[in-house]
Amino acid sequence: MYNPQQDPIWTEAPLRKATKDRTPTGPKKPDLPLSSGGGAASKEGGLQALRQLPFGFMSIKKYSQPYRPAAPDPPSDFPVNDILNSLPLGIIVLDGAGTIVHCNREAAGLLGQAPEKVTGSELSRLWPKSAADIAAALNGGRLAIGLVPSELDNCYIQVKPLSGAQGGAAVTIFDQRLWQPFLKTSQALDPLAPYYKEIFESSSDGISVVDSRGRLILMNEAAARQEGAGGEDPQAPQAGSPAEKQCLSEAISHDVLASGRPITRMARLSGSGRHVLLTGTPIFSPDGEVSLVVVSKRDLTELLELQNSIQKHKLTISHYKDELAELQMAELAGREVVAGSPAMSKTLETAAKIARYDARQILLTGESGTGKGLLAKFIHSKSKRAAEPLLELTCAALPARLLEAELFGYERGAFPGASPDGRAGLFEVAGKGTVYLDEIGEMPLAIQDKLLSFLDTWSFNRVAGRSPVQSGAAVIASSSKDLRDLMARKLFRSDLYFRLNVFSLGLPPLRERREDVAELARRELARVSEHYGVKKELDPAALEVLMTYPFPGNVRELLNSISQAVLLSEGPRIGEYLARLLTPAAPVSAAAASREGRRKADLAASLHDAEKISLLKALATCRNTREMAETLGISQAGVSRKLKKHGLPLPKNRSELLRDKTAPAPSEVQATEEDRENFMGSSK
Repeated sequence: MYNPQQDPIWTEAPLRKATKDRTPTGPKKPDLPLSSGGGAASKEGGLQALRQLPFGFMSIKKYSQPYRPAAPDPPSDFPVNDILNSLPLGIIVLDGAGTIVHCNREAAGLLGQAPEKVTGSELSRLWPKSAADIAAALNGGRLAIGLVPSELDNCYIQVKPLSGAQGGAAVTIFDQRLWQPFLKTSQALDPLAPYYKEIFESSSDGISVVDSRGRLILMNEAAARQEGAGGEDPQAPQAGSPAEKQCLSEAISHDVLASGRPITRMARLSGSGRHVLLTGTPIFSPDGEVSLVVVSKRDLTELLELQNSIQKHKLTISHYKDELAELQMAELAGREVVAGSPAMSKTLETAAKIARYDARQILLTGESGTGKGLLAKFIHSKSKRAAEPLLELTCAALPARLLEAELFGYERGAFPGASPDGRAGLFEVAGKGTVYLDEIGEMPLAIQDKLLSFLDTWSFNRVAGRSPVQSGAAVIASSSKDLRDLMARKLFRSDLYFRLNVFSLGLPPLRERREDVAELARRELARVSEHYGVKKELDPAALEVLMTYPFPGNVRELLNSISQAVLLSEGPRIGEYLARLLTPAAPVSAAAASREGRRKADLAASLHDAEKISLLKALATCRNTREMAETLGISQAGVSRKLKKHGLPLPKNRSELLRDKTAPAPSEVQATEEDRENFMGSSK
């Protein structure tokens, strides 16, 4: 706890001595008596001044009578003048006309005159520059605190109107030099007091303080740098000049003084061209008037430049997305899905409903060439993601490592040959768009595991990355193979299948939608004819061929046949060429077909036995799969596959194999020379 008796600023010397030691800037004070004249009027003015003082005081005197705390009026010999003269404050009492009716010794000393000469004088004669401010407070009948008279150095005054019928005011003069020794006390009470200046200067934002007249009275170093103050520029702002000359952007303080409320606006400094955010905040006096305005300036130039750079990148990405969307829509417009058959109409109806629900996991199944990729584009174009990109990847086209990098991206140095800056994968680039994975059944098991994790959390790690990346993309997968059969053969994860199979659509083959054949042929004929600048027509002979052909290659085969007929047929009609191209071979009888089937079965069994005999002979003489490959004339990997196919062990276990009585002897199964040649040829 603070003990004032231990502080060196406290002294046993009277306050009178401290007042005498200070060095005033005005004329030397005359040696005045404690009592000043003025008669009854002066004494009455002194009493009013005592009542209006901004602090409490106590006068002590030894009385013969007991103390009476509720005395209504002071005694007649109450030493008013002596008390006022002993105060370390200047006290001046004015009447309603602005005439000085009382002046204590401290005020007279600050004015450089005797009290009796000051009393009865007009205030405007003594303070011609400050009289207007005092008169405004006097006429307005309101308290004015913190006025700084131009005639007195290091002083400020308080004007408090008197409550009497004749009006007037008590003017209290505070000399700041007198209170300087007591600043240590204030610092002890407020531990941050010594650091306020450093705190003010440490702000990276420019801070300026403007008084009620619009004059700049204070600014920190950041504000000086922003405004160009302190330099060699003759236009640089200086404290004490009007605010409109200080703020190179806008005189925001004038608007705050006029409105009495905080104002924030963007501005541009005319000298440096930098952009700043200006905020003017009013500070109110006790009477509710704006006494100060604090203006903060935050430099937003770098932030705006970064924002513009980001906006440019966004515009570039948006431009590429728009171009990609236009290309996709152009393809859809040129090859719109044909759905004249009931089966295809039902499929498209379901696809449109799924697109409206914005499903994120869709599985498309159907034979190769049925148009699964086109249906995926149709779903994307009808969904809320139509404005976002649609990215496609065929899972069978890349090895496992590259497929993982394409889907999930990689960090720098992830593998030899990787980009030094890393690369974003399809799920990251797509954003909130769609990723179409064609032939999902061909995806390696290792990548299936990572894809399943992504579909569970919608986040992933890049190859060699440690930070998870979120993705809002939808996934449409397709397969022309039976995924359930692949699951049974352990080639496709069952949990991934059920994760993808949230919404499933099966596309019917073209042989089950004969109603769509003619329309598909007409559209493709028109597209190819326009593209190559030729004129062809779909004659009745062509339609007859198209309607009877089974199209094992589905829509893809139909479109390719039309394109080939347009380019290679003679004359304007393509029916004759299509008849030669698509006429199936002559049908065979049922008996002949049965015989052919049995013959093929017998041949397959013979080849199977001959293949096993050759493997057994090689196992008996070769030490490893490399020697077996050289003996049989096939690859080493082919040897391993065929051993696994027949359930035979690797060469290192041939001694155990020879002891196995269940192994067939070479004499038990005979193969012809023709079977051996067929086997060796098929193995190669």
